[in-house]
Amino acid sequence: MTEFVFGPYRLEVDVEATRAWYDRYGDATGGCDCAYCRNYAAAVETLPPEVAAFLRPLGLDLHKPGDATEYGPAEGGRWYMPLWHIAGRLLEAGEGELPIAPGVTAGFATGMGPFLRDFPEPCFQCWISMTLPWVLEEPADEAPDDSDNEAKTLDRRTEP
Repeated sequence: MTEFVFGPYRLEVDVEATRAWYDRYGDATGGCDCAYCRNYAAAVETLPPEVAAFLRPLGLDLHKPGDATEYGPAEGGRWYMPLWHIAGRLLEAGEGELPIAPGVTAGFATGMGPFLRDFPEPCFQCWISMTLPWVLEEPADEAPDDSDNEAKTLDRRTEP
């Protein structure tokens, strides 16, 4: 186990177990072909390198979230919140969000789902909140009366 401290958060992480589980995934879409997942997969390339650098030591890959949720339009694009599970323990939980790059924040929590099949236990979660540009040529698939009160989510609970 490796210990990490990020602001008020203190983590104990089994980096190899985390990385090994996510290495079983393909790409960011997890096989979902909706426009929101395909846009996430393409648009994460526009993020500053600090975002991937924040995740990498934890055994996480920006291109392989356990879950990716799109919450609708935001200034400059679409608001996404990908989530990763991490093998280990959240020893001290902080409050608020950690700035990791301009316009990108992160946090750690326990009990956030969806829960991933066969993920090593104990575990906790890391989330990132960010606005990504819409980079696809096709428009977002929304009905004119879609108020975006319903998140569009990739759910990997049944994925190995």
